[in-house]
Amino acid sequence: MHIQFSCIGGIANLHLTFQTNTVELPKEIAMELLDLIKQANIFNLKPSELGVVTTKGADAFSYQLRIENGKESKSFTFTDVTAPQEVQPLLDYLRNLAIAEKVEE
Repeated sequence: MHIQFSCIGGIANLHLTFQTNTVELPKEIAMELLDLIKQANIFNLKPSELGVVTTKGADAFSYQLRIENGKESKSFTFTDVTAPQEVQPLLDYLRNLAIAEKVEE
């Protein structure tokens, strides 16, 4: 599964990106990520279930997420406010992976 993620904003006006293919990740990380994607039910989310994306407040994050699984592909734009509750753990995990990658640079 190919994943592209970006996170912009927050108090520090962060700009984080993370891109991976789950087969290239350490097994534990890949399993956690796949489990979070399953829990988020990401491939069944419909645009009508999402709120309008607006960034309000100095500490709000805006997220872009694209997940490809074979022929199936989904792209979303969320904020901390508009992301469905079941998607937030996935966004948090991806943000932490992006931070870890940035620290290693």
